Amino acid sequence: MQVVAVEGRLCPGCGTRAKAKWEFCPRCGESLVNAAAATSSETAASTSDAAVPDEYDDDFGGSWKGPASAVAVLAVAMVAFVKLRNPGPPPASAVFQVPNESNVPPATAPPQTRKGAAAFEKGRILLTDGDVQGAIPLLAEAVAQDSENALYRHTYGRALWLGNNKEAALAELAAATTLNPGSPVYWTELGRAQKDLGRNAEALRSFERATDLFPESVEILKDYGALLARLDDRQRAATVLKHVADKRPGDAGLQQEMAYALESTGDVASAATLYRRVVDTVPDAPIARSRLAELLIQQNQPSEAVAVLKEGLERTPDRSLLYRSLGSVLERTGSIAEAVAAYRQYVERSGDSTDAKEIAQRAAALERSLGARS
Repeated sequence: MQVVAVEGRLCPGCGTRAKAKWEFCPRCGESLVNAAAATSSETAASTSDAAVPDEYDDDFGGSWKGPASAVAVLAVAMVAFVKLRNPGPPPASAVFQVPNESNVPPATAPPQTRKGAAAFEKGRILLTDGDVQGAIPLLAEAVAQDSENALYRHTYGRALWLGNNKEAALAELAAATTLNPGSPVYWTELGRAQKDLGRNAEALRSFERATDLFPESVEILKDYGALLARLDDRQRAATVLKHVADKRPGDAGLQQEMAYALESTGDVASAATLYRRVVDTVPDAPIARSRLAELLIQQNQPSEAVAVLKEGLERTPDRSLLYRSLGSVLERTGSIAEAVAAYRQYVERSGDSTDAKEIAQRAAALERSLGARS
């Protein structure tokens, strides 16, 4: 069978072939910064040694959510809940491979597999398939056989978390960082768990360690900035959040998310800059336009706020949200008749929305006030 060589690097910790773009091993979290490039013979593996699945984020391996969960869609209003991510892919077969004794010379003793490998593999498969309760005792058995294995402890911690045994899970996740303190993955996931349990000071230390190990990770920095904002460390939070946004200036979803987070820190000017970046990148972005207009009002720039919303309506005249925002801005700037017209356009286009009746009543009240003045 023909084998195609692939680019990559070999993990110095467990021998896993990782993609060239990855900064650390997706199996054990070992840093790959100084890892040697795999040779053609190493990258051209046999079919029994499957390639590492491409199911890791660009920034760091693995995900932190339940097996049945989907990746959260970026939204303006975010609630920072910890989500356990999908358990990682199977351990590299080169690490846990059961030796084929038929290929071993009779005079040579067969190599030994790592302790607990069989139980770990069975438990990992069950966890991946969503059978948390079935996975827990198998992973516990693996840990009992090899308590110094960071991957075992970390995966067991994930299973316990999904099984709602969070205190025990936290202990296993912490043990994984002790056994492999150079893994940004382990520190990040420990920090998320600590944050979810309200242990913010401990979570802050974990995120600081993770960012020290992997300062280029957008995902880690996002969590770090959000925690700083929660702790009301606004200056540091704003600095981190702006740094995240600057890493991917063309990512409109990330810009909008960071802009909203910056609003929570009180950095209105920086938030407005990011919302404008979104509008420039994606002209049809009603939420970003509406938030930008609101911040421009706060910065005492009413004419610019009106212009931003009207520009959006010229591009996408059916965006009902823009009419509601325009009505609000016009009302506050004293253009009552125009505000009434904008509100009615909103009601006409979104009669089924929860606030349509309220907006209609507002328009009627403003119209009565105009009649009383004349």
